[in-house]
Amino acid sequence: MAMNGMTHKAFLVIGTVLGLPILIAAVILGPAAFDLLFHRQSPERFLVPSGYQGWAKVVFRQKGTPPLPVEEGRTLLKLDEHAALRTSSDPPSNHNKDDFFYYTGDRRTPLSNLGVCKGGMIWQIETMVDEKVGAPFVRFYVGTEAQYRHEVDPDNREPACDH
Repeated sequence: MAMNGMTHKAFLVIGTVLGLPILIAAVILGPAAFDLLFHRQSPERFLVPSGYQGWAKVVFRQKGTPPLPVEEGRTLLKLDEHAALRTSSDPPSNHNKDDFFYYTGDRRTPLSNLGVCKGGMIWQIETMVDEKVGAPFVRFYVGTEAQYRHEVDPDNREPACDH
């Protein structure tokens, strides 16, 4: 079946109108989609020594240190008695679904990271880079909301929760 000139032009116009945005989207979104499909990082499981209160720190890409193990599909970060850990692994890409526990031996107690005015115990989770040595690290505060507020705002300038 032969295409007449008008039908051929219509296909060209439709192909250009639809194809160009699809091509642009593929170029822009392609790397992110590839990263999501092939470089997905599992959420983290942080184990903090039972009763620890204060800043915790995990330093990544450290030569001569072991990589992080995986437990139940989560990257396991077991901090020492000073709430510190050094590993050869890469830092996490986000902290959306991490979980936190106090640990003593094999026993674990969940720590809430629900946030402000919700009884949380984990605060200000952030991935940073130590400019002096170029090492990425994650730090967060472990303690009650009152303890955290006092740590970051000792003069109590920010209002506390109204319970």
